Amino acid sequence: MDDVADCLLSVAWNIFPLMGRPPARPGNRPDEIRSFLVDACHDAGMRAREWAAARGTGSEEDHRPFLRLAEVAVDTDLFLSMVSGTLVADDERVRRRWAEIELLVREARDLADEVTEFLDRQTAASCP
Repeated sequence: MDDVADCLLSVAWNIFPLMGRPPARPGNRPDEIRSFLVDACHDAGMRAREWAAARGTGSEEDHRPFLRLAEVAVDTDLFLSMVSGTLVADDERVRRRWAEIELLVREARDLADEVTEFLDRQTAASCP
């Protein structure tokens, strides 16, 4: 699980410089999405590291939602870069990419919730 934590923290770190930190400007959807992705990956990575310190490696099944969250975050960031830096304006292509981005964001939210629920269950199970 330590490797999973490193992966998530690396994803958060790689997206962070692309953001207009401080926090996203209201109405700037790419910044809002990147802010969410950084927070979700950072929080999941830090909690995964704590989990690993208390419980060890974990199983491949335990790792899957964490790694999927990292993968979806990277894909989303890539699509955001694609819609912000086009050489030739193609409204239909940009519209399709934004539709894909929003699907990925929903998936990332679901995965972040799944990871949080997993970690909360594990924490509750270890409390006397």
